[in-house]
Amino acid sequence: MRSHARMMERRAVVARQAGRRRLRIVVATLGVAALGAGLFGLAHSPLISARTVRVTGAVHTTRAEILAASGLGRDPPLVDVNTLADAHAIERLPWVRTASVSVSFPSSVRVVVTERRVVAAARRGAAGVALLDVTGRVLADASRPPAGIVSLVGLVDLPAPGGSVRGAAALLAAAAALPAGLESRVTALSWRAGLGIVADLRAAPRAILGSTVDLPEKFVALATVLAEVSLQGTATIDLRAPSDPVLTP
Repeated sequence: MRSHARMMERRAVVARQAGRRRLRIVVATLGVAALGAGLFGLAHSPLISARTVRVTGAVHTTRAEILAASGLGRDPPLVDVNTLADAHAIERLPWVRTASVSVSFPSSVRVVVTERRVVAAARRGAAGVALLDVTGRVLADASRPPAGIVSLVGLVDLPAPGGSVRGAAALLAAAAALPAGLESRVTALSWRAGLGIVADLRAAPRAILGSTVDLPEKFVALATVLAEVSLQGTATIDLRAPSDPVLTP
């Protein structure tokens, strides 16, 4: 009988200990859950949100466009800011070449933008011109080309800003390679079958550049011819071999 009583007592002690362990586990679990809920609430509170957004590098792209594209204008919690996705969204804006987004707790986001450069303009019917970068991206529409920007002739089906022109890589490469000293002399670039790139010149004959090979040398040769050679009676300047320009009547 005594042995049986001791066994029952021992079982009761073990049961109480097991109950206390379960209680401690339950309390700990509830504590962790409460702490997690509190931290979640704090992380998603206005105290830790994108209340301050600093934008640098944007000249043609407005702050409002950047905030709208990225969603940062809605003051999202910093823990919800996807810096990579937001940067890609900003890079879809017409002028933006690259963008980076970084967060700084508790309430700041920094956006650094590098914009594209206009290298050429293409006539958009009677509605003005489309401004293009070297990749053919349409950056914006304008009433006329900016000073020093050459026009590309013969481009059709120009997309809206943000889209890209197809089939104009050679002309865009020539426009990008055009040196500052010739910007005021070259008025237009076009592609002619059998000739390649052809440059229309202000108060001078037409220049045949051919392919994109040796473009810098071809422009140096053109500048030299314009500066040192009498062009009276000349109709074209063939620069396809830049070391040996050919003038034809």
